[in-house]
Amino acid sequence: MNAHIHPPVRVLCIGSPQEPDNLGFLIGHTLIGHFNPDQVEVLALDRPGPRLIEHMRGADTVILVDAVKSGASPGTLHNLEGHALDGLVAHHTSSHGFGLAETLALAEKMGELPAHLKFVGLEIGSESPSPDNIIQLVKAITEAVREASSVSSKP
Repeated sequence: MNAHIHPPVRVLCIGSPQEPDNLGFLIGHTLIGHFNPDQVEVLALDRPGPRLIEHMRGADTVILVDAVKSGASPGTLHNLEGHALDGLVAHHTSSHGFGLAETLALAEKMGELPAHLKFVGLEIGSESPSPDNIIQLVKAITEAVREASSVSSKP
């Protein structure tokens, strides 16, 4: 049997390869190869719904990346941890079908939430995010990975 060893930090970028919901997908492909693969795994997931739970399994820290429509100004970065993201995602429907809030609630009931859960999102409007917004999002994800790597490397 060929076992796959997962790195302690996993960045899961949620979206679609098709516009207008392709932000997470684009960011995921931008970040692949950006980090040490022994420490950080990056996946671009096409509307995973409850399959997200499978992708979180085995990681000490999961950083979820997605576009957000919460009513904040377009370009606003959302950087949340653990249950702090409940308020952001709980009352917003998802183009992914089974939404992020439902998936995380199910994962919690199943005991499948990672030890450390972070969310980095970019508020989107009716137009595509600007290059500056994309750069800000990549920097925020990189910082979250840096923080997570220091947490996951502690005994």
